[in-house]
Amino acid sequence: MREFARIEGNSFYNDSNITGNKGNFSKFPIVLCAIAGILIGGLAFRAANGHMSIGGINTGGKDISEDQDKADISTYAMDILFKAFGMDRYNPITILNSNSPFFEIYYREDYLKFIAEKEQQELQEKMVANEELQPVKPQQEVQGQKPADSAIQTKEAAGALKEVSSSITFENDVENSDQQNNPVVTNGKIKVVNETKYSIDIDGLLKEPLKLNPAKTGPQIFVYHTHTTESYIKDIGQLHDKSVPSRTTDNKYNVVRVGDALISNLKKYNINVLHNSTIHDKDYNSSYVKSLNTLTNYVDKYPSLKMTIDLHRDAAGNDKLRVAKKINGKDYAQIMFVIGTDSKLSNPKWKENLKLALKIQSRLNEIAPGIAKPTYISKNRYNQHLTNGSVIVEIGGDGNVIDECVRSTTCLAQAINDVIYKNKY
Repeated sequence: MREFARIEGNSFYNDSNITGNKGNFSKFPIVLCAIAGILIGGLAFRAANGHMSIGGINTGGKDISEDQDKADISTYAMDILFKAFGMDRYNPITILNSNSPFFEIYYREDYLKFIAEKEQQELQEKMVANEELQPVKPQQEVQGQKPADSAIQTKEAAGALKEVSSSITFENDVENSDQQNNPVVTNGKIKVVNETKYSIDIDGLLKEPLKLNPAKTGPQIFVYHTHTTESYIKDIGQLHDKSVPSRTTDNKYNVVRVGDALISNLKKYNINVLHNSTIHDKDYNSSYVKSLNTLTNYVDKYPSLKMTIDLHRDAAGNDKLRVAKKINGKDYAQIMFVIGTDSKLSNPKWKENLKLALKIQSRLNEIAPGIAKPTYISKNRYNQHLTNGSVIVEIGGDGNVIDECVRSTTCLAQAINDVIYKNKY
C-alpha cells in the first residue's frame, strides 16, 4: 500500500507531508493504521498464549482448531480485521477504495503543488552543495538606520551580497560569460541565445498562432517578482559606487516600482492586470520555491490569465551592469526575456512561452529598435510550467537608473498589447 501510493519518491505517509507545510492534512489514516496494528498485535498475542478461543468466529466456512499454527491464527485474525473495515487484504482494489477519501483530501489540499515545491527544494539543496555557488543572503534595509551605518553594513556583507550572475539565479547561475558562450540563433531580425540542445526555428514560431487563454473577462495579465528586492540606482552618479547596495526593500527603487509602472501602462490599453509585491527573496536561494506558491495561488484563483510575468533586473558580478539604449534622445533600459525549458524538469508549456516571447521581442524591435536584448533560452524551468504565457522579463540591470527602467515599460506594454490583443504577429 505504501509503495502503491508513492508519487515521484514521495509517500503520502511520509512524515514531512504530515508535519511540515501540510500539517493541516487529516491524520485519520495514520491513527487508523496505529489502531489496526494494536488490535492485530493484541489478537495475535492472546491467540499465541492460549488466552483467546476463536472457534466461534465465523471465518467464511473455515474451521480453526486450537492445534493450528500460530501463524495461521494471526492470518485469520488479520482477515477478520480487514473485513471489519470493509477491505479484503488479498484484493488491492478494496484497500484503495477504502482509502480513496483520504487521497481526495491530499489532492484537495494541493498535494501536487507540494510535490513541485519538493522538487524545487531538492534542486536548491544540490545548488547549495555545489562549491561554485554558495547561499546568498539578501541585505535587508532597517528603518531608521543612519546612512553611515548602512554603508558600513554593506561593506561588511559585501561577500554575502555579491551578485555573481544574472538575476535568474536558482537552479544554476547564468553569467554573462554563459550568455556569450552559448550558441546564438538568428533569423536576421531577432536573436536568441540557446543554452539547450533544442533546435530553435524562429521564423516557424513567429508564424504559428498563439495558444493563450481565450477568456475575454477577468484578470488577463499577472506581474510578480521572484527576486523582489532587486534594486536600481537613483542617479547615474551611483553607477561606480560600490557602497550602493544591489537590493532594497524600498519599493521606490526596486523591481516593484518597475512592475507598478508596467501595470499602469497596461491599464492604458484597458487590460485587466494584477500585481503582487510579496517579498520572496528574504532567503534568496529559496525564492523560486516561495514565488511558486504565489504564482500557483493566482493561476488557480484567476483562470482567465493569459500571461504571467516574473519581472526581474539583470546583474553582472562585481561591477554594476547598465544596459541602456538611447531612443529619441532619452535613455531606455534594455529588456530581455528568459524562457525556461523541460531540459531538467517537466515543462510542457515552454514552446508556447517561447513563441510569445519572440513575438513580443520582434514587436519591441519595431517600436524601439535596439531595446530588446536576445531572448535567453535556459535549461532550467523557472516556474514556467503552470500555464501558457509564462515568462521572465528582465528590465535593465543593477546599474540602470530607475527612471530608465520605468520609461521602458511604456514600450513593453505597447508590444504586449499589440501581440496579444491586436494580433500584430
